[in-house]
Amino acid sequence: MVDLIKLIFALTIISAAAGLAMGVASSKTEANIAARQAQIRQAAIASVFPEGVAIKEEKGEAPLPGKYWSASKGGAPIGYAFEMSGRGYAGDIKFMAGIDPSGKILGLTVLDQHETPGLGSRVNEVASTKYVWYPIGGDDKAKPWFSEQFEGLSSLKQIGIDKTAGEWHKLDDAKRAELRGKNTVTAITGSTISTAAVTRSISQKAGEYLKALQ
Repeated sequence: MVDLIKLIFALTIISAAAGLAMGVASSKTEANIAARQAQIRQAAIASVFPEGVAIKEEKGEAPLPGKYWSASKGGAPIGYAFEMSGRGYAGDIKFMAGIDPSGKILGLTVLDQHETPGLGSRVNEVASTKYVWYPIGGDDKAKPWFSEQFEGLSSLKQIGIDKTAGEWHKLDDAKRAELRGKNTVTAITGSTISTAAVTRSISQKAGEYLKALQ
């Protein structure tokens, strides 16, 4: 009986110590993840605005999101950044969109996605000249080509999706200008659903947000 009590006591101590250790580890991990997510968000906010602007976090009320960001330069408003999401093939695609007061898209950065590797996951792909399946010549691009093609389009009009032109990073300047004139982007090959998730979300939300701000 004494041995049994000792065993139970030892197991209790070990279990308590293990639980405490796991709790501490989990707390630190969650804190690190939260800090990392905050860094990603801040970098995304900066990336959808021009350089040299003053960025301010704003609190919104419906129909605005609870949090958004405004940018100004010399006291003049430059635009707003909104976190949006659209349902893709395997889940929500979350992204940050910068939009000026007239509705023009200043920039777009994908924050999180769980799309199929090699297909929808290419929303974050940076076109490179180091691989034979990308165009030869020219410098590597700093921005993902999928996001880059949204710059300059109107968020207040329907954003079209061209499935026949080929992908944006493979097109020449003339073809890109033609697509911009039509307020259209190219689809990721084999993943129109992922492309539509972003265009649909912008078309549904941007106008509503800007109207509320005005």
